[in-house]
Amino acid sequence: MNKGILKSALISEKSFKEAALGKFTFIVSKDANKEMIAEAVKGIYDVDILDINIINVKGKVKRTKKGLGKRSDFKKAILTLKKGQKIDLFEVEKEEVKGQKSNVKNQNDKAKIKEDKNTKVTVRDKRTVSNRTTSK
Repeated sequence: MNKGILKSALISEKSFKEAALGKFTFIVSKDANKEMIAEAVKGIYDVDILDINIINVKGKVKRTKKGLGKRSDFKKAILTLKKGQKIDLFEVEKEEVKGQKSNVKNQNDKAKIKEDKNTKVTVRDKRTVSNRTTSK
């Protein structure tokens, strides 16, 4: 009974922001109600649900080569979990750590460019932008 209710997790920028706050978004079957969704999520992920919001999303009409077409309608469920609980499909912390490491690497690369004297260097400051060449 639980297999057909939850179709997939909705992966988007907004859903990842809400996942950090304890709200997780799923695409569910069109005939599912709040009780069925709560039972399915408790059975699969073993979490306690505080609130469920359901949204029926109408498919957009899009222009194609052959004329107009329509995307499928779907039902979306936003689940609010108890504080401290999470679902492993939404990994928010790992994304932030990757971003911090890349910033450190970019700063090290900029420092190496400034140290090299025989190259054309473009220095970008918040106030001014200047090009200068150095030679011995």
